[in-house]
Amino acid sequence: MKQFLSGILDKLGFMVVTKRKIKTYQLAKLEQEYPMLEDKGIFIKARANGGLKEKLVAQGKTRWLEIGCGGTFDDYFVYIDLFPETLVNQKGKYYRLDMVNATDESLQKLGKFDLIRMQHVFEHFTPEAGRTVLENCAKLLNKDGYILISTPDLRKYIGFYLSGQIRNNFDWALNRIPKDSPNSFYFSVFSHSLPFEKHEWCYDAEGLLYQMETVGKFKNAREITLEDEMANIPFTHNRPNEDVCVLAQLK
Repeated sequence: MKQFLSGILDKLGFMVVTKRKIKTYQLAKLEQEYPMLEDKGIFIKARANGGLKEKLVAQGKTRWLEIGCGGTFDDYFVYIDLFPETLVNQKGKYYRLDMVNATDESLQKLGKFDLIRMQHVFEHFTPEAGRTVLENCAKLLNKDGYILISTPDLRKYIGFYLSGQIRNNFDWALNRIPKDSPNSFYFSVFSHSLPFEKHEWCYDAEGLLYQMETVGKFKNAREITLEDEMANIPFTHNRPNEDVCVLAQLK
C-alpha cells in the first residue's frame, strides 16, 4: 500500500521521504534514489540536520548570544544590537550594545555564553573593527565556547557576476538602483549594500579564517559547508544560496 501511494504521488510530482532517511543517507545516494532532489538534496539535508544546535542542546549548553538581532528572536538566545531598548520588546533578552566600543564592564554584565552567532553582521564592520569585535567575543565565551559567523560569500557573488546571474539573486538591490542597471551596479550593491547599512568589507572563507587567526583567541576554526555535520538551515546558514559560514572555539 505504501509503495502504491508513493507511486501515485511520484506521478503527480510529489515524493515521500522520511526525515530519518534524509539525515542518514549520503547526499549522492539520496539524489540517486529521488531524482527530483538533484541539485536540491544538499539543502534538504541541511534543513533536516540538527547540526550545531542539536549538539549544544544535547550537551545542555544553551546560553547563546546573537550579535545583530534583525528582528528575529529564538529560544536560548540573548540579543544585542544598536536599536534603543525601548523599541525592542524583549525585556531581559535584548540589550543595546556597540560591540566595537564595548567596555569590559558592559561585557561583564552580559555574562558568559556557550555560543556567539553573527549572521550577515560581520561584513558591516571594517576589518579593523571586526578584529575588535572578535576580541570582545572571546571575552564573552565560556571555555571551548563556539563562535559562528556567516557573511555574503565573495566567491559566490563573483560567480554570479561572471555568469550573468547577479541580478537574479539580488532583488533587494532595487532599493538602491533601477532594475535596468548593468550587472556591475548589482555587484556594487553586494559590495557596498544600502546607504543606511553599509558593507564595510567583503569575505570568503579564507578571509574569515584569516581574521580568526589574526586575533589569536580561537582554535579549530574551519568553514562549515552545507554538507558539514554541524550545518543546519537556518541555524548556521540563514541565506544558504549566498553565504559562507565559519565556526571556531575559544582557546
